[in-house]
Parts: sequence; structure tokens; C-alpha cells
Amino acid sequence: MKKAVLKQGMGATFALGAALAVSGCAGTPPPVDDVSTAEMALNRALEAEAEEHSPLALRVAREKLDRAKQAMNDEEYEQARRLAEQAQIEAQLAEAQARSQVARQQAQEVQTTIDALRQEAQEAGKAAGR
Repeated sequence: MKKAVLKQGMGATFALGAALAVSGCAGTPPPVDDVSTAEMALNRALEAEAEEHSPLALRVAREKLDRAKQAMNDEEYEQARRLAEQAQIEAQLAEAQARSQVARQQAQEVQTTIDALRQEAQEAGKAAGR
């Protein structure tokens, strides 16, 4: 009789322990790092002048980050993690587009300067040849 009760108690303890282990693994921790990383990516995009050069991607990044924060407040951590990751990607896209646009503008300015110097050099050569 004692053995039967002992076995039954051990079985219940094992079942409780297994249930706790499964529920512990199933719980998703708050994605604080993901949200923080997305915020940093958004700040880098702003520093790269994305507001001017990539407003759509920047707006999408902001919206997704806001939704990620709301999901965190609602304790929907998996949704918050996905949204934070998407916000980070959108912010990185906005930064890349902005930096690319700035580089194109700078290249155009350099080309304009080169063209002006060539023109001056040609005119100086013609004036010297007269």
C-alpha cells in the first residue's frame, strides 16, 4: 500500500514538474533587446537624414516600432518581437536609402565642379592660344 501511494505521489510530482517545465519554455520573455535595437536603428536612420531622403521607409519603421511597444504593453511578446524586428529592418532600409541619396547628390556636386573646371581650362587654353 505504501508503495502504491509513493508511486502515485511521485507520478503526480513528475507530472507537475513536466507541466511547469513546458509552461516555462512556452512563455516568451519580453523582447526588450529587440525593441531597443529597433530604436537605435531608427535613430541611425534619422541621423542619416532619412526624414528627407526616405520618408516612407522611415514612417513604416516608426509605425512598426510603435506597434511593437504597444504589443509589449499588452504582453503580446512574440508579436512585439516580430514587429520590433520588422521596424529594425525598415529603419535600416531608410538609413541605406538616405545615405545612398546623399552620396548621389555629393557625386553630382563633384561632377558639376569637374565640368566647371574643365570648361575654365578649355577657355583658358583658347585665350592663351590667341
